[in-house]
Amino acid sequence: MILQSTRVYFEEKLQPLQIEVKGNKIINILPYGCNEEVLDYGDAIVLPGLIDMHNHGYYHGSCDRATKEWLKQWTSYLPSEGVTSTMFSFSCAPIENLIDCLKTVDEFIKEGYEGTQFAGVYTEGPYVGKMPGAQNLKYKLIPDRESIDMFNEACGGRLNYVMVAPEELDGNYDVIRYCRSKGMKVAIGHSGASFEVCKEAIQAGVSSFTHTFNGMTGLHHREPGVVGAAMYHDHCYCELICDGIHVNKVAANILARIKGKDRLMLVTDSVEVKGFEAGSYMHNGRELIIGTDGSVKMSNGTICGSCNRLNKVLRYAIKEAGIDPVTAYNAVTKNPFEFLGIANKGKISVGYDADLAIFDDEYDVIATYIAGKEFIK
Repeated sequence: MILQSTRVYFEEKLQPLQIEVKGNKIINILPYGCNEEVLDYGDAIVLPGLIDMHNHGYYHGSCDRATKEWLKQWTSYLPSEGVTSTMFSFSCAPIENLIDCLKTVDEFIKEGYEGTQFAGVYTEGPYVGKMPGAQNLKYKLIPDRESIDMFNEACGGRLNYVMVAPEELDGNYDVIRYCRSKGMKVAIGHSGASFEVCKEAIQAGVSSFTHTFNGMTGLHHREPGVVGAAMYHDHCYCELICDGIHVNKVAANILARIKGKDRLMLVTDSVEVKGFEAGSYMHNGRELIIGTDGSVKMSNGTICGSCNRLNKVLRYAIKEAGIDPVTAYNAVTKNPFEFLGIANKGKISVGYDADLAIFDDEYDVIATYIAGKEFIK
């Protein structure tokens, strides 16, 4: 199979090219028009398949209450956003629920399925700190080796991304070092830590920040806080919910400029009411209010995840927040995979997986390919 477009994202440029796919791999990048028997996508934007690094759920379902039936529905839906990979992201919930759900996703993956692939498991909760946001503190845990091992064993060794609030560790960062020794990446999030505490955690192995600006102390000229630490440490990656609701577009643009084209990761933080109409809904024992702008809030006004589609986050980042397209494209493709240490995904390049997302100028999905197979929205 050979695809072509006048705007293929290759070597950080949109350029006229052909992509030759055999099986589940890209085997050649060819000059535009050199083969006549091709799937011609005209002037559509062809990107590597998108990855949603921080994604809790969709339409009645959540990673905290996952069933195999819902996982099949979710992974079949996500290609409609151009998302070819995602993370199984869970929050604060009863520990027995989390263990059951982690075992469920492990079984689901082992049994085999078609659709968006899991790039790993992400514990946003239960290790929250002084700024929990919508997280349920009833189920908060202090991170330790025992719970890390328990979660990792339940999901078949797929735990590769752990969030901590370093102020909860009382200066002992051994659990961060332990995660890193196991090959897990560690983020700071839902944290009221000072800049100095963040610096100590980074020295111990933290290398990213969870939904930067949200659930953390802001930048102040006398105490740079968590946001200051995220901006200051060049090697650290930053998640960003770039939807104009969680983060003002100017703040989003500033962060993108500071982190550059290689350290930003755009995410949705979508939750179980994604796909619902505006209105009030009772879910998992709490009221969630969806605004006409797509926001999700608890009855007390606290933002509670989102209804975001990643392709629309990408559109907002470029067209509203004014983020450079190369930075935005990398933030939903290359950067998350490089952060996680996953090879052969996130680029259109020979030897890489044939995961492709094809968009019109408004970033509506035309087609999505996962491992060389086409999924139509």
